[in-house]
Amino acid sequence: MLKSTHSPNSIDGSPFDDFGFNYLWKLHGLGKHVPAFRNMTIIKNGFAKYCRAGGFSGVESRLIETLRNIEECHNIPEGALGAELLALTTGTFDETLSSEQYFHKANKKYRLAGLFQDLKDSKKPVGGHSEFFNMPIKLAKVKFANAHRKANRQIGLEIVNWKREKGIHGCPLPLENPEEKGYAL
Repeated sequence: MLKSTHSPNSIDGSPFDDFGFNYLWKLHGLGKHVPAFRNMTIIKNGFAKYCRAGGFSGVESRLIETLRNIEECHNIPEGALGAELLALTTGTFDETLSSEQYFHKANKKYRLAGLFQDLKDSKKPVGGHSEFFNMPIKLAKVKFANAHRKANRQIGLEIVNWKREKGIHGCPLPLENPEEKGYAL
């Protein structure tokens, strides 16, 4: 289980690769500190670059950052919350983003966006504040797998392209390779 006090592992790759993760994780411990979340099974579906700057795992970096943000926003002691990775897939940016976006669209009735809405306006907003869901783990895993079906990824890609056209945050393009542009890492 990852904690906000952990450091992400190193990973082979470049932050400029067209390679990403779609991941599903369970948040542990929030109900103990914030009564509104008691008796909820809080999961998050997210996207991360495969490799972050500095050569660190994109998923681990995102989980650690998100835990830190939640703890800071709710004045919870560092390391009190935990993240349990439930499922993970890799692919191109568009493949992983498409699955993530389909999952979000298909599961709106489970979304906890309202409970995290105030966090986006805080000094340090919680990354992916609209990507939290209250659903049983078994159901979340089934829905995660379903989001990776070819037909559902196609629906998700339509959402990704629409968001990119509208300039909506959360659907980045793969970064260009810095060597092609003469940039240094």
